[in-house]
Amino acid sequence: MKSRRNRESKWGAEFQPLDMDRVRIGVKRTEIKRGVEYSVQTTSGQNAEQDKSWVCPHCNIEISKGQNHTVAWDSIRGVETRRHFHNSCWKAFQGPLL
Repeated sequence: MKSRRNRESKWGAEFQPLDMDRVRIGVKRTEIKRGVEYSVQTTSGQNAEQDKSWVCPHCNIEISKGQNHTVAWDSIRGVETRRHFHNSCWKAFQGPLL
Protein backbone atom coordinates (compact mmCIF):
# COMPACT_ATOMS: atom_id res chain seq x y z
CA MET A 1 0.00 0.00 0.00
CA LYS A 2 1.33 3.42 -0.94
CA SER A 3 1.69 5.96 1.89
CA ARG A 4 0.72 9.59 1.53
CA ARG A 5 3.69 11.88 2.05
CA ASN A 6 1.80 15.15 2.20
CA ARG A 7 -0.83 13.83 4.65
CA GLU A 8 -3.71 15.01 2.50
CA SER A 9 -7.05 13.31 2.75
CA LYS A 10 -8.55 11.47 -0.16
CA TRP A 11 -10.66 14.59 -0.80
CA GLY A 12 -7.58 16.80 -1.24
CA ALA A 13 -7.84 18.75 2.02
CA GLU A 14 -4.81 18.94 4.25
CA PHE A 15 -5.06 17.00 7.50
CA GLN A 16 -6.05 19.17 10.47
CA PRO A 17 -5.38 17.79 13.96
CA LEU A 18 -8.32 17.71 16.35
CA ASP A 19 -8.48 20.84 18.52
CA MET A 20 -9.13 19.35 21.97
CA ASP A 21 -9.95 22.75 23.49
CA ARG A 22 -12.85 23.13 21.07
CA VAL A 23 -13.98 19.58 21.76
CA ARG A 24 -14.01 20.24 25.51
CA ILE A 25 -15.97 23.46 25.08
CA GLY A 26 -18.76 21.75 23.19
CA VAL A 27 -20.84 22.57 20.20
CA LYS A 28 -23.43 25.31 20.38
CA ARG A 29 -26.91 23.90 19.88
CA THR A 30 -30.51 25.05 20.13
CA GLU A 31 -33.01 23.66 22.63
CA ILE A 32 -36.63 24.60 23.20
CA LYS A 33 -38.11 24.54 26.70
CA ARG A 34 -41.74 25.60 27.23
CA GLY A 35 -41.81 27.35 23.87
CA VAL A 36 -38.64 29.40 24.50
CA GLU A 37 -35.67 28.82 22.21
CA TYR A 38 -32.30 28.69 23.98
CA SER A 39 -28.77 28.66 22.63
CA VAL A 40 -26.90 26.10 24.72
CA GLN A 41 -23.22 25.17 25.01
CA THR A 42 -21.25 23.06 27.45
CA THR A 43 -17.99 24.36 28.85
CA SER A 44 -15.19 23.21 31.10
CA GLY A 45 -14.86 26.62 32.75
CA GLN A 46 -11.06 26.32 32.40
CA ASN A 47 -10.63 29.64 30.57
CA ALA A 48 -12.39 31.73 33.21
CA GLU A 49 -10.56 34.30 35.30
CA GLN A 50 -8.81 32.85 38.34
CA ASP A 51 -11.41 33.88 40.94
CA LYS A 52 -14.44 33.50 38.64
CA SER A 53 -17.46 31.49 39.74
CA TRP A 54 -21.15 31.40 38.87
CA VAL A 55 -24.33 30.61 40.77
CA CYS A 56 -26.62 28.11 39.09
CA PRO A 57 -30.07 29.74 38.73
CA HIS A 58 -31.80 26.36 39.14
CA CYS A 59 -30.31 25.16 42.44
CA ASN A 60 -28.55 28.36 43.66
CA ILE A 61 -25.29 26.46 44.28
CA GLU A 62 -21.95 27.82 43.10
CA ILE A 63 -20.21 26.55 39.97
CA SER A 64 -16.47 27.06 40.40
CA LYS A 65 -13.76 27.65 37.82
CA GLY A 66 -12.81 24.42 36.06
CA GLN A 67 -16.12 22.68 36.74
CA ASN A 68 -17.90 21.33 33.65
CA HIS A 69 -21.24 23.03 33.20
CA THR A 70 -23.81 24.29 30.68
CA VAL A 71 -24.18 27.87 29.49
CA ALA A 72 -27.57 28.85 28.08
CA TRP A 73 -29.16 32.04 26.85
CA ASP A 74 -32.48 33.06 25.33
CA SER A 75 -31.97 33.00 21.54
CA ILE A 76 -34.35 35.94 21.02
CA ARG A 77 -33.27 38.24 23.86
CA GLY A 78 -29.60 37.47 23.28
CA VAL A 79 -26.41 36.70 25.13
CA GLU A 80 -27.23 39.25 27.86
CA THR A 81 -29.56 36.57 29.28
CA ARG A 82 -26.68 34.06 29.53
CA ARG A 83 -26.70 31.88 32.63
CA HIS A 84 -24.45 29.07 33.87
CA PHE A 85 -26.08 25.81 35.02
CA HIS A 86 -24.83 22.53 36.45
CA ASN A 87 -25.32 20.01 33.62
CA SER A 88 -27.99 18.10 35.54
CA CYS A 89 -29.73 21.34 36.52
CA TRP A 90 -29.99 22.41 32.88
CA LYS A 91 -31.64 19.08 32.03
CA ALA A 92 -34.20 19.66 34.80
CA PHE A 93 -34.67 23.39 34.09
CA GLN A 94 -37.99 24.34 32.49
CA GLY A 95 -37.42 28.09 32.16
CA PRO A 96 -37.80 30.88 31.57
CA LEU A 97 -34.52 32.70 32.10
CA LEU A 98 -35.20 35.92 33.99
